[in-house]
Amino acid sequence: MVAFNFQERFAGLVASRIKKQTIRQTKRAKPGDRIQLYAGMRTKKCRKLVDPDPVCTVVDYVSIRPEYLTLGDTRKHPGDADDFAVRDGFEGYDDMVEWFRETYGSPYFQGYVHAWE
Repeated sequence: MVAFNFQERFAGLVASRIKKQTIRQTKRAKPGDRIQLYAGMRTKKCRKLVDPDPVCTVVDYVSIRPEYLTLGDTRKHPGDADDFAVRDGFEGYDDMVEWFRETYGSPYFQGYVHAWE
């Protein structure tokens, strides 16, 4: 089973099932896997955000750049870059790019989006 840890900024959105995807540097799950969603892992404040464990439905390549968003298979992700960013818990695409800039020291990011039901 795969576990994902979320920052407090995103924990409430995951728990309320508004945020149903996460972007990570590596593939961590595959479609059909049950995934566990936590906040505060490896601390005394660790808590499970969703029960029962959801099932991973999509794992797809993603490249985030200030100029554009690239996805492995756009058919798996309806809407535009702003819609994608909102599904991931951001106000819009510019907010997402800024978060990646602050978190990783660069607005350029390549990784994988994991989505669940």
